[in-house]
Amino acid sequence: MTALDRPVRIAGAGPSGLAAAITLARAGRPVEVFERRSRCGARFDGDLQGLENWTPGTDALDEFRALGIDTDFHAAPCYRGTQTDGVRDDVFTFRTPAFYIVKRGDVPGSLDRSLARQALALGVDIRLDTPCPEGTADIEATGPRGRAPFAIDTGIVFETDAPDCAVALMNDDVAPGGYAYLLITDGSGCCCTMLFDDFPSIHRRFAQARELLITRRGITVHNARAVGGLGHVRARAGWLAGSSRCVGEAAGLQDFLWGFGIRLAVRSGALAARSLMQGEDYVTAAESAFGGALRIGVANRWLWERSSPNGYAVVRGALRTVGPMRLLQWMHREHWWHRLITPFTTRSLRGRYPAVFDSSAATRAESATAPDASAA
Repeated sequence: MTALDRPVRIAGAGPSGLAAAITLARAGRPVEVFERRSRCGARFDGDLQGLENWTPGTDALDEFRALGIDTDFHAAPCYRGTQTDGVRDDVFTFRTPAFYIVKRGDVPGSLDRSLARQALALGVDIRLDTPCPEGTADIEATGPRGRAPFAIDTGIVFETDAPDCAVALMNDDVAPGGYAYLLITDGSGCCCTMLFDDFPSIHRRFAQARELLITRRGITVHNARAVGGLGHVRARAGWLAGSSRCVGEAAGLQDFLWGFGIRLAVRSGALAARSLMQGEDYVTAAESAFGGALRIGVANRWLWERSSPNGYAVVRGALRTVGPMRLLQWMHREHWWHRLITPFTTRSLRGRYPAVFDSSAATRAESATAPDASAA
């Protein structure tokens, strides 16, 4: 069997791993995906997440389609959003979707089910309950196992008859350094708090957010289920693990400011697959594609924390003055000063987020860092 005939092995059946599998299978390569959990998307239970759409140049769904990925999953465009401090609401409208609300987990309409279905239809061999034999993966898409989180979130998903909405709660008393949010689409709701500090207080702070976002707004809640997760990022991605190409969270790709990561995951999976097929240097290609996003994330996180506790007022003023989409696009476009301040921001944030900046510090057990984020 030649190298081109043997199946490409992918460890992990999340968005990055399945995007890589779909890309390879569409090119005629045999693919084996090893997933240690019993289901694709088992990390989530109907969570609603944002697929960011402010990256300049291309709509996220158009980008997916250009990569050969069908967009038949639930993706509700957000043309209207509310930013609140719990007292005052500011409502913004967008000419193009600021993001798409997608469902996660092994549930109807989810991104995870769609990607798994597409991969299976192309002949990909998905092996559930089966870890990839150590040292044999061509592409590592396992997520950040064993790495300490830089953020945690907890909350609920539920059914509701409330109208669709997207509300961001920014209040240092409720979510210091972070935020809480309420998303509702097509009768499904998700309310969560994300913290970047003071992890043990997560459940108390979520109770505050739930009061402000759900109870005071008169949102009906039926069949609520607890959800939660951990955020992981690296200031400098780890593109290789031995000879394996690392993608998505396994490489450390996630936005350091807001925690968005789906679009980065899918793009990195497709890039790893193409580099493997074409014999390209993956490290060079990935650094060119994503290195700027990581530098931007570090700079944005530093600026956000430097402006706290007045950061919310600054953001509110900027949103009203500049406009929400222009502000988001400006914040996530690399400018000359990002490279200039990177050494300073790295020194400033390293002590607070050692696992982000130093891979040797990333081996702390997650259980020792944060409470059970899903025990809402």
